[in-house]
Amino acid sequence: MEEHRETAQPKVLLVEDDDDLRVAMAGCLAGAGFDVTLVATGADAVRAALRDHPQVMVIDVMLPDSGGLGVAEALHRYPELERVPVLFTTGLAAPAVKALLAPAPVLFKPFGRRQLLSAVRSAVDPSLASGRAGPSTSAHGSTGSP
Repeated sequence: MEEHRETAQPKVLLVEDDDDLRVAMAGCLAGAGFDVTLVATGADAVRAALRDHPQVMVIDVMLPDSGGLGVAEALHRYPELERVPVLFTTGLAAPAVKALLAPAPVLFKPFGRRQLLSAVRSAVDPSLASGRAGPSTSAHGSTGSP
């Protein structure tokens, strides 16, 4: 099932199979002025990305129909999506996952609102990564509720 929320630019594709987490993350992003499209599967992610042309994709590593890394690779095969940054989320052990997904940023669950917003803003505008103070996207732990 796909849900689309019309707010403001930039567009974020959020791919998360946990309903509660997906809604919480979307609320956080929409509240910060992002136009968020929510999907729960890799197949829906491809359709939504081709339709909406997001500026950043936030993808859970573990999805019911495919792995998040495979979804990102599939999306980047499309010329119009090949340069769209990906931010991964996961509840898996940090060192192995970080190495597997490098150089993409990874948010380790549980993460907080500030971590999510900082990571998404940095992906949309890389100049914010060095000029904005905030928690590391590779830190494990929470700085608030998602």
